[in-house]
Amino acid sequence: MNDNIRKATIHNIEALLSLRISLLKEVNELRSAEEEQSFRLATETYLQAALQTELFIAYIATIDDVVISMSGITFFERPPYIGNLEGKEAYILNMYTLPEHRGKGLAKQLLEYCIEECKERQVKRIWLHASEDGELLYQKKGFSHKLNEMELFLREK
Repeated sequence: MNDNIRKATIHNIEALLSLRISLLKEVNELRSAEEEQSFRLATETYLQAALQTELFIAYIATIDDVVISMSGITFFERPPYIGNLEGKEAYILNMYTLPEHRGKGLAKQLLEYCIEECKERQVKRIWLHASEDGELLYQKKGFSHKLNEMELFLREK
């Protein structure tokens, strides 16, 4: 595996924030400076706590100490079910590479680090939401579609 890929620490929070914001802007999920500021503050607070407890970890790829690509994993346990009697699961998110560094295999390498981390933690199920660009990579690594999931966002009144 690549020497320029490593687990992020709290010292990398600013770089993680910057890449997450770039990702969300690219997919049109941040629409205003106000949204970006609220997102930045909430995410910084989350990362300060979650990186220390390792309920969330991120892997980063660097060139000359500049973070150019990232991935994230959040870990959780649910009640046991057939196929996962330990209930350990992981959700991979924020697979993002700066546009000028794409096509060099960084996403593949970061995904491999994420999968190895999950194996070390004895996670039985890894899931994610794939972008159109990332779908082939995930399929090559053994991910498959699951079409019966639904979601509900609860809104503040």
